[in-house]
Amino acid sequence: MIYVLDTCAAFEIAFHGPKYSLFMNAVAGAEKVIAPTLFDSEVTNVLWKYARNGAVDEENARKTLAYLLQMVDEYTDTSELAIEALHEGIRLGHSIYDMFYLVLARHNGATLLTTDKKFKALAKSLGVSVL
Repeated sequence: MIYVLDTCAAFEIAFHGPKYSLFMNAVAGAEKVIAPTLFDSEVTNVLWKYARNGAVDEENARKTLAYLLQMVDEYTDTSELAIEALHEGIRLGHSIYDMFYLVLARHNGATLLTTDKKFKALAKSLGVSVL
């Protein structure tokens, strides 16, 4: 099975959240884990915020970043997804950032990994498999 790993799900794994086992098992048994190139920027920015507010120190932020980045087997350049992501974001009234993940999942017949309830419901309503 191919999985699209979004930022929320990645942090759920990294910080052993309530869905840690479910997501970790999916990633560990995946044929391939994919993400848009936006993933790198998003996870780095979240870790920067955590470091700035004292939730993690810089060393742990770096270790967590390395761990998160190694989870993804293949990246798709956002430029390949941008036009469709824009269209869907406008049509659905939803964040373009999320639309990159949704469009990538749809293009690859992949299952989306996310903890975002609103995004999960939207993806399901569009026929995208979500865990």
